[in-house]
Amino acid sequence: MKQLKKFYNSLIRDTAGKQYLAFVDGIRFMAIMPVVLLHANERLLRYVVPENLLSSFEHEFSYVLSRGAIGVMIFFTLSGFILSLPFAKGAELKYRSYIIRRLTRIEPPYIFWMSFFALILWAKSGMGLGELLPHYVSSIFYVHTIAYQDFSIINPVAWSLEVEIQFYLVAPFIAQLYFSLKDTKSRRSLLAFFTVLFIIYQHLLGWQLQPYRATILGQLQHFMVGLFMADVFIHSKEWVKKKGLIWDLATLVSVPVMMFTWTDEMAKSLLFVVAMGGFFLGALKGKFFPQLLSLKPLAIIGGMCYTIYLTHLPLLELLYSFIGKFGQSSGYFGWLSISLIIALPLILLSSAVFYKVIEKPFMRKDGFKLFIQSIKERFTKTSRQTTH
Repeated sequence: MKQLKKFYNSLIRDTAGKQYLAFVDGIRFMAIMPVVLLHANERLLRYVVPENLLSSFEHEFSYVLSRGAIGVMIFFTLSGFILSLPFAKGAELKYRSYIIRRLTRIEPPYIFWMSFFALILWAKSGMGLGELLPHYVSSIFYVHTIAYQDFSIINPVAWSLEVEIQFYLVAPFIAQLYFSLKDTKSRRSLLAFFTVLFIIYQHLLGWQLQPYRATILGQLQHFMVGLFMADVFIHSKEWVKKKGLIWDLATLVSVPVMMFTWTDEMAKSLLFVVAMGGFFLGALKGKFFPQLLSLKPLAIIGGMCYTIYLTHLPLLELLYSFIGKFGQSSGYFGWLSISLIIALPLILLSSAVFYKVIEKPFMRKDGFKLFIQSIKERFTKTSRQTTH
């Protein structure tokens, strides 16, 4: 029992010496769980219960689960918030160090899992190496959507990570430019105006549609909401400290608004970013919502979100393709309940192990350096044993 508790506590996110904001990991939980439910429901309809057999109520319920895609937009906004925080505090732009830190933090787990799933796809699909390799290389370098105008065949969820990388590359310049404007009201008004103008141009130019939708051109507005929230969090601290129930209510309203305005329509896209702002303000100023987000179990699961995101879809694909062999006797709600009782613990437990072993070591600033050093030591040891 003690070992289990120790393992559980060891899952708390390593912030590399920075202040730990538990509510941020709570937001990650709120983002990743709808995505998992969305993909579980999709696989259920694909392998177990065909959509044409659903009743009208089951169709409506399935549609609500399909709105779980808003979790990805929450991730985008959260990235805008996190990446902007140092610049909101007045940090200098050290682009080389910034890029190296990003690469050594997110690349090793990403390369590992994309390589692992590429090998599985190669063995399972019978694709030739010459056919698979270009998809693998373009996925590894985050350009699959640009190169093929479609999601990665190795792990489709990687499309959002491609968008994240595109924003990573420009985020310091955007944030530094924004915070170079010293008048708070002026810069916030300018950002709001730019975001609205961008959405208008986005729809005029068709960037809200594929393949542009899966690039920064289709998602920039969500990152801008995060930039705005970083400004509020750092430069309106006294206002943020004044918690109120009205902001909890703002969250309760914002979530369904986001669910039903996540479309290609311009007016709804404008309303969506307003609702996203309401959601994040609730996370900052709510009386109860920030406390909920800071609960240890939620924060720990949220802290593992990168690993969960990279691994959950292949696991669900495997699980539901197996369940599909048992037929449709339990109906939609029966199979949904049974499958989630199996799927959610499986995803969380496996992700906890994978996170601990594969991702968490690279959260440390010297994590990549220690990893390379350990490889060298093992290589040296092996060479000596071979020589002797």
